[in-house]
Amino acid sequence: MIGEKRIFALLGLILGIIAAALMLSASTQGHSLDVLGLLAGLVVLYGSYLIFRGKTSLLMGWAKTRMGALINLVIGIATLIIPGGVGGTASILAIVSGVLGLLAA
Repeated sequence: MIGEKRIFALLGLILGIIAAALMLSASTQGHSLDVLGLLAGLVVLYGSYLIFRGKTSLLMGWAKTRMGALINLVIGIATLIIPGGVGGTASILAIVSGVLGLLAA
């Protein structure tokens, strides 16, 4: 039986991957490359990995989960607030992924 904390971690991972994919696709649209959007997408992807990996790790799992959740929260809020950032659906999904990661911790 899968526990409710692992379900929250799995949902956080899925939403984080979707948010990262949206950020990465938004940063490569057109003929130019948005380096900050690309970096934000990769960081959200890493934060989502930490959220899920922390719940399956036997040693210091709670610290990895919280760090991944905080990473996704900070990047989601930053891209939502900063003008010219990715914003929109990708930022909101990253924030929700961070909140689910905190619930999974």
